[in-house]
Order: sequence, then structure tokens, then C-alpha cells
Amino acid sequence: MLRRAGRAAPYAVLLGAAAYFYHLAGRFDFAAPAGRIGPDAWPKIILGLLAAVCLYETGRSFLGSAAGAASGLLQSLMARAADDADGVYIADRSPRLLLGGIAVTIAYVLLVDVIGFFVATALYLAAFMTVGRYRRYGIIALTSVAGSLALVVIFMRIVYISLPPGVGPFRALSFALLALLGVR
Repeated sequence: MLRRAGRAAPYAVLLGAAAYFYHLAGRFDFAAPAGRIGPDAWPKIILGLLAAVCLYETGRSFLGSAAGAASGLLQSLMARAADDADGVYIADRSPRLLLGGIAVTIAYVLLVDVIGFFVATALYLAAFMTVGRYRRYGIIALTSVAGSLALVVIFMRIVYISLPPGVGPFRALSFALLALLGVR
């Protein structure tokens, strides 16, 4: 029983922290506009999900098997990934690929205000996949545009975060895209 309590302890601590921070999020002094959620909603949603996972894992620690196997969801996934990786060739580390990824990320940060979020993100995703040696360019193009569009929808329609539209023709493109998506 002591071993089970030891496995549940980290989840109990996280559950307590989630409850405390949920309480703090309830103190936000903000009136949400009609038809929209306020800034307190997202922290509460995330903390609620964290609490649910902690409750699940705590219950699993006490109700699960007494064996010394990996007890948590993350530990189980890591164990499965390790089993899948056995016998698989892992590519050598490449400082050039790392530096390429860093350079692409810095370029993204510098250009996002100029060319707008949608275009910059699509180019970033494409460049990052290319730097990572993926060579199916049709898939890269489709994934980059779809991924950028998905992020615009998530940030603008669900989370209500204003994104940089860019300048000049990029600004016009951004506003046309937002109009197509029904974002005001």
C-alpha cells in the first residue's frame, strides 16, 4: 500500500496545485464580451483537464496492479516508444540540421510581423520540413498551408488571439483570408 501511495503522490501534488491555480483563475476581474469567453476560461479548461488526469492516475495507482511496471500514462507511452525503437536505425546527429532549424525559426520570428502570421507560418512549416530532409514537396506544400490555416482558425476563432496581419499586400491577403473564415 505504501508503494501505491508513493506512485500516487506526484499526482496528488499536481492535483492540489491545479485546484489552487483554478481558484486563482476564478479571481480574474474581467467581463467577457457577449458571445465570447473571458481570459479566465482557458486556464480553467487546462487546469480542469490536468485535474482529471491526476484523478485518473491517482485512482489507477491504488486500483491498478501492484507490479512494478510503469504506472503512469506518460511512463506507459515512453515504454511503448522504447519497445518500438528497438532495432531501428537512428540517424546520426547533425549540427547542420540543428543550425538550419534554428535559422528558420529566427527568420520566422523576424518576418511574422512583416508578411503576416498565415504566410509566415506556412513558409516556416515548409522550410522546417525541408531542412529536416523531407522531400515530398507536394505533401510539404499541402501540410504547410493546411497547418497554417488550422492555426489561424484555432487562434482567431477559438482562442480569440489577434495575429499579425503583415504589411502591404500581405495585410490584404490576411484580411481576405479572415473574411473567408468569417472572422471579424
